[in-house]
Amino acid sequence: MRPTWERSPDAPFLDGPLLMDASLRPHRSLSARAFKYMLVAVIAVNVAVALFFWVQGAFPVAGFLGLDVLALWLAYWINYRAGKAAEYVRIAPGKVHVAAVNQDGIATHWVLNPIWAQVARDGRGVLIREREGQMRLGAFLSPKECDGFAAALSLALSKAKRGPYNPNTSRIE
Repeated sequence: MRPTWERSPDAPFLDGPLLMDASLRPHRSLSARAFKYMLVAVIAVNVAVALFFWVQGAFPVAGFLGLDVLALWLAYWINYRAGKAAEYVRIAPGKVHVAAVNQDGIATHWVLNPIWAQVARDGRGVLIREREGQMRLGAFLSPKECDGFAAALSLALSKAKRGPYNPNTSRIE
């Protein structure tokens, strides 16, 4: 395997035990159920305000209050759609596999030999570097989560560089 990221059409077969099987997803602070409750509350308040202005003779205000609800719904729809994206990192002896799934569910797979891989902590995520390129993972993670992921990734890569585990040769007597 060359010391570069290789794009793979689908998930490669990883032989040997998995040293890391991580799934990274963006955090959403408001569940879909809570969003429905919030939207109902906003609609109720907007209907009350719209009725008040309607009685006063300011008819266009009701339409603009409806646009507020539409804008709020659209913003959360875009937010939840972006939250469907995910990154999967699987490391086995001799192979690093990264799958990036976009919000439409389309996956892109990348494979690298762990011998060439180095982990670097970046301001916006964790980088897996090799001689000619790099891949950023977890750009949506908090700094504390990035530090933990970088440490776990570094440990898994160091184990993968050592090769397959053999219990007969790993003991010192």
